[in-house]
Amino acid sequence: MGILGWLLVATAFVSCGRTGGGAIEDARGDGDATTAADGEAGSEAQDTGADRAAGDDGAAEAREGETGDGADGGTVPDPSCTANGCLREVTHVGDYTIADLEPYLDPDVTLDNGYSAYIVRFATSGTDCLATVTIPYGMDPPAGGYHVVSNEHGTSGVADACAVTGTLAGGGLAGLFGSRGMIGVSPDYPGLGTPGVHPYLVADSEGRSALDALRAARALADWLHVPISGRYAVVGLSQGGHAALAAAALHSTYAPDLDVRAFAASGPATMWEEQWRTGAAVDGPHLVFHALFAWAWAEHYGWAGPDLWAPDLAGRIDAIMESRCLVSTSGATLGSELGESAAAIFSPGFLDAYRSGAWGDYAAFHGWFDANRIGPYEQTAPLRIYQGNADDVVPEVWTRAVVEALRAGGVTVDYEVVPGGGHTDVAFGFVAYRQLRTDESIAWLRSRLDAP
Repeated sequence: MGILGWLLVATAFVSCGRTGGGAIEDARGDGDATTAADGEAGSEAQDTGADRAAGDDGAAEAREGETGDGADGGTVPDPSCTANGCLREVTHVGDYTIADLEPYLDPDVTLDNGYSAYIVRFATSGTDCLATVTIPYGMDPPAGGYHVVSNEHGTSGVADACAVTGTLAGGGLAGLFGSRGMIGVSPDYPGLGTPGVHPYLVADSEGRSALDALRAARALADWLHVPISGRYAVVGLSQGGHAALAAAALHSTYAPDLDVRAFAASGPATMWEEQWRTGAAVDGPHLVFHALFAWAWAEHYGWAGPDLWAPDLAGRIDAIMESRCLVSTSGATLGSELGESAAAIFSPGFLDAYRSGAWGDYAAFHGWFDANRIGPYEQTAPLRIYQGNADDVVPEVWTRAVVEALRAGGVTVDYEVVPGGGHTDVAFGFVAYRQLRTDESIAWLRSRLDAP
């Protein structure tokens, strides 16, 4: 299944519209929202999924107007909170039983439970992020509380319109775990639906926000009186795989308070310059990813050197990046705007430097590749990497080289090559779509999270 079809059908989440500036809009339109703008709980006390997920028939009602200092810098929504992972806004989207979700599922997909869905805004490294959180619904919590898994999404674009929070995709990614007895989190990256430019494939930004999403889920569970086990995992596909690996590298120093029991990636982007240069040497639809990182890095790091863009594109590139996404059901996309010719996208000077590796006046990009390259790190938890051997976006030979480098640097990697697997059909996708390793990957995560 192609990326477009995957995004369109591989989810089971009620569409809830885009979030805007200020308070997050109630996705259901029924007033059941908690916003940072007013600090209030929902206007109606309902028998919500959060209540029933806690097994306490209403004991987990939102605590109206309450503020406080918890381990996350405040366990209730606080628009002025600054601690990493603290909640700034919360919106209850709805409660979904298995029967509600079944019409959206592939025939061979079975769920353990329904889930309640929330949209949250949380603080991370001086900015904020959006995320969808799904909490098991219609079941009693396990004796030790729910495990929490963050599912980092693949490339969508760098425009606010490309945020997955408040869309089918965000709910489907979080629902993969929320429907299987765990709390699922699907965070957006900084700059997607929030102020600032999205630092696309910037490891430090991605890794920090992934870990802070776990802190945000912890704060939400605390606020709703939903018991959690205190055990966490981070997984991701493609760009999300890069984020998961970046989180693994940062865990020991950035988030030692989190008992992360597993990290996993599928078809991860790893930002090895020598691999990406081979892609720049040929024309094709893959060049959209090259244009995305070139534009995002120039904006994020502050490029002030020679032109990066072809003359006919230079005057339009900002508008394209700030409005178009990788896929669209109704309009132009990044690919349709940029085309598939490297010479029509990049300036001759940048293209020559990029393809040759003789960076010259563009040497900053060499340094940025190094800064975002996945390499050995201080390992704190088991790492598994899945890779389809038919992946035409991230070739298996690329991932194998990264795995070998990680192992040579002392990182233990469980590497699984999936016969016939492409880029999006292996693991860590949406709740409605059975991938080749959906069941196996969830079982592996559960075994790590349940281990003594």
